[in-house]
Amino acid sequence: MHELTNKQVLVVGLGASGQAACRLLRQREARVTALDGVATKELQDAAGPLRALGVTVALGVNAVPAQPFDLVVVSPGVPRNSPLMQEVYGRRIPVIGELELGYQQSLCLNIAIGGTNGKTTTTELVERLLTQAHRKTIAAGNIGLPMCAVVDRTRELDFLTLEVSSFQLETTEFFRPAVAVLLNITPDHLDRYASMAEYIRAKARLFLCQQAFDWAIIQSEALAQLRSLNLPVPAKVITFSANNRRADIYLDRGLLISRQPGWSGPLLDMDDCKLRGPHNAENLMAAL
Repeated sequence: MHELTNKQVLVVGLGASGQAACRLLRQREARVTALDGVATKELQDAAGPLRALGVTVALGVNAVPAQPFDLVVVSPGVPRNSPLMQEVYGRRIPVIGELELGYQQSLCLNIAIGGTNGKTTTTELVERLLTQAHRKTIAAGNIGLPMCAVVDRTRELDFLTLEVSSFQLETTEFFRPAVAVLLNITPDHLDRYASMAEYIRAKARLFLCQQAFDWAIIQSEALAQLRSLNLPVPAKVITFSANNRRADIYLDRGLLISRQPGWSGPLLDMDDCKLRGPHNAENLMAAL
């Protein structure tokens, strides 16, 4: 874990995630410099409150300041192969993402939901199921609130419910979900990834730091994609699928059916649900 007090930290990218990272870093008494390659009116407006917190802000900048830095926190929208990030890596400065920074400072377990399609729906379902079951949670990450914006609330939570993107997972280090959910993996963001295999590897980082007693809830087709690339899943696995009846939870003529020991049989009739279609059946299976 990174010690932050009095450390020189560079934040790259000043969208919502970068701004939240700056605030958290200042709360932890880091010395923060933040930059963004553009200088929009929105960013100029956001720069004022950050400067008031003691952040040095530079907009319209595409080069790393000459001063030494102990750590770089990069926003998910900044590609690893951008010239600025290549300069960072060339200077051998440690790099983490905003998600990783928030994780290292959080004080509760998390449920992390990834995949190409259905992340937001499934995250909202899990959040509402937990809340209805009187568990304290907040939905954050790639949905609404950045991870760093909710860190100070995690002391009171049972779980953080996180939507996580491949961009966020690229720059994780110790990020470890107690429950990791992987929905489908279909071609996407191939302007950022050199191949489908590289995109799958980014998604598989969701499981990178899990232990044998954590849980991995994975669409069976996505699990086959991971295995085709010899990507390990160290946690206990439960599969689900709308198309594969050999999955642990599967769709059969509108019924969601479980073959999990101690939890076998029909779970839900899709006719009784406002969500429709096989894709939403998978979102519901993952949430359940």
